[in-house]
Amino acid sequence: MAFFNDKKNPPADEREDTSQIPLSFTYIAFLIFIFGVCLSCILSIALKAGRFIEYKVPLFLMEFPAGIVYGMGCFLFLAVLAGLVLQKTLNTEDTPKSILSRSQKISYFFSLLTTLGFTAYLCAVLVHALKTGQFLSECLYIVFLYACVLAVHFKAKKSSLAHMFTTAAFILILVVTAFYGGIAAAKIAYQNIASINGEMYTLVSAQKNNYILVGFDTRANKSNGKIIILPKQSTALEQLVFFPFVQQKR
Repeated sequence: MAFFNDKKNPPADEREDTSQIPLSFTYIAFLIFIFGVCLSCILSIALKAGRFIEYKVPLFLMEFPAGIVYGMGCFLFLAVLAGLVLQKTLNTEDTPKSILSRSQKISYFFSLLTTLGFTAYLCAVLVHALKTGQFLSECLYIVFLYACVLAVHFKAKKSSLAHMFTTAAFILILVVTAFYGGIAAAKIAYQNIASINGEMYTLVSAQKNNYILVGFDTRANKSNGKIIILPKQSTALEQLVFFPFVQQKR
């Protein structure tokens, strides 16, 4: 987690900021809105793709996750709003206005946002390990990436180029965390299974026109690769009874 630097920016950064043409508030707000929408879509698709890959469902069957995008967009909006409120709170009359450059503010914001997502993912992995006794080893990859970027972030100090690099790296870690978060959600969540012709299937996705069910191995607690796509008007759905399957700790 990154903390604010109390020192002023070097003269080079100040000259860079003063030489730029000031942008209007409407233009900045429009850019933030477009970036937030794009980031919400990418994170939502990565989250959904992780879930589909864990269930061994081809990605071309995945519909655009509009509901997840709306939720992700609201979360990013609240995060930006909280950041602006925090900035206004810290900036008093006695505080110099040139403590942080624009690149530093963006870098610190995404470092905090990535830390929040990273912490939530680790908490889910820890809870899963305590309940089932199984550790999700793929989280070590995210831990390694996060540690590397955080080390560079602490050494970035006043360089605008370095802060731009760490900002891009933090966004990349957010996307990777969302992808592995979808995999973890598929492993951690309670499975709703039903018997079809003597075989167990779990509900993966309720789409606009179809339901996607995947064969589920209750002993191994994972998908066996069999896929059934049932239209919502199918009479077979009327005979299906789903019941929760809870994995026991080994």
